[in-house]
Amino acid sequence: MKSMAAAIEFGTSKIVTLVGEGNGSGPAQLLGFGVVPYDGYSDGHWNASDEEVEQAIMKSVREAELSSGREIKEIYVGVPGDFIHLEQNEVVLDLESERRITPEDVDDVMNLALDYKNQREGVIIHRSPAWFTVDDRRTMEPAGLKGQVIRCMASFVVADPTFLEDMQARMEQQDIHISGYLSPALGEALLLVPPEERDKVAVLVDVGYLTTEVLFIQGDALIRYKVLPMGGGHLAADLAMELGITMDMAEELKRKYTFGIGQDQLSVKDPEGQTVSFHRENVLAVIEPRVAELSDMVHDAIEEDASLLSPRSTFYITGGGLILMRGGRETISSVVERTFRAPTPPAVKLNSPAYSSAIGLLELVYESVSQMEIKPQESGGKIGGFFKAFFTK
Repeated sequence: MKSMAAAIEFGTSKIVTLVGEGNGSGPAQLLGFGVVPYDGYSDGHWNASDEEVEQAIMKSVREAELSSGREIKEIYVGVPGDFIHLEQNEVVLDLESERRITPEDVDDVMNLALDYKNQREGVIIHRSPAWFTVDDRRTMEPAGLKGQVIRCMASFVVADPTFLEDMQARMEQQDIHISGYLSPALGEALLLVPPEERDKVAVLVDVGYLTTEVLFIQGDALIRYKVLPMGGGHLAADLAMELGITMDMAEELKRKYTFGIGQDQLSVKDPEGQTVSFHRENVLAVIEPRVAELSDMVHDAIEEDASLLSPRSTFYITGGGLILMRGGRETISSVVERTFRAPTPPAVKLNSPAYSSAIGLLELVYESVSQMEIKPQESGGKIGGFFKAFFTK
């Protein structure tokens, strides 16, 4: 039976509300969406007033209702990268004698992984296995194998409780019940990176508007997660300041720029609708140093944990901050010295890289719902939802 669900994602430049329908056996059908620009967040704080954030939420939800023809009374909330951190725990379960591993044994070893001390305050919203071994044989599906000792590396996505409390209050004002909290970063990684490549540890870089996220994913888990304080919006801001133009003009100019190709002139419209042209060299002098700086930051973030990678690790890049610029993917690949692929979200609508995390969030909702209902957090330290078969009751 198909069920409807709504999810809301808070990016650094836009709020996206999605309404979908699915049964967990395949990709969810996107019924409608609402995309509303806003000032985002930085350093764990909103960049706009409370009233402006509330209005943006309300507008995004109402647009999603209108486009889908469905009323939203319950919603899953995506927790942004600025408000999460990761914890990991490696545990061993000795079955005392060799026998076939049962699903209950897998549950037991995952529950053992919960016995760890949080390094920072927070609420666990996901626990996911990076890998299992059964008598030193690496696998992602231990149930059914024969062995005596199960080892597991589990990763936990931990949310800032102040964000959860803030969302609870804001959604109550809209008379909307929060069905659960999920990580768009985890959903995006699971959506875009094939399982066989995650087994070898893969890297996904999401260049957003104000920040860039660097994700290491293994198995069904995020094992490293870093948020860099730079994104595509900084390119536009630099252009606006150096060339004395509006941010809208700077965004248009940024999108028209092509790396490595000698356009003599780049033209955009000013607020009065008049065409304004700029010499390519003047635009290049602003854009390319900033992209080089961003690429260096991504390079350092990857190399810091390069020991986790294998010779067959793959690298992906998404988000609307860079790869929508022609030659952007190739440029960052050259500086970082890794070949990045640019996957397209498997959605008929919103299939731009700018919406990959929102689509990943919706898919994560349906993967979760297909296993067991995700409960909203009611107090610190309890588990909300976590991926695949590892759900609390």
